[in-house]
Amino acid sequence: MAGVSFKLIGAAKEFEKLDKETKREINNIARVQAFDTMNKVKQSTPIDTGRARNSWILTTEKNKFKDAKNGSNLPSFLPPVSDDRIETLYLTNGTPYIENLNQGSSRQAPSRFIETAILGTYTIDGVLFETINKDGGERI
Repeated sequence: MAGVSFKLIGAAKEFEKLDKETKREINNIARVQAFDTMNKVKQSTPIDTGRARNSWILTTEKNKFKDAKNGSNLPSFLPPVSDDRIETLYLTNGTPYIENLNQGSSRQAPSRFIETAILGTYTIDGVLFETINKDGGERI
């Protein structure tokens, strides 16, 4: 019996194109879900001046923080959606007292309000909440 052989011309290029489209779509969906989660965390954050609530940002940089010292909302810092890798997103807060709030220092929110809000959307495998000292990250 004779064998049959096929050569698919352009298949590698088509698979590469599909791979980029898939990564872009995954990143888009992840961003929508992450923004939704950020809004849940913000709504759970106790409010006095608005500083802590408005200091939440979504970023692709683990050590990027903001501190809304004047209480006004500041934008998240996300580059255009990547199509060459699956992005890792970080929800950060540069307020120096956010950890105290999360430990229950305010009567407005229970302790671990951050974890509670995040676990409403995600199943976590690994570190959920990490405190980085002021010298460990870029504060903006």
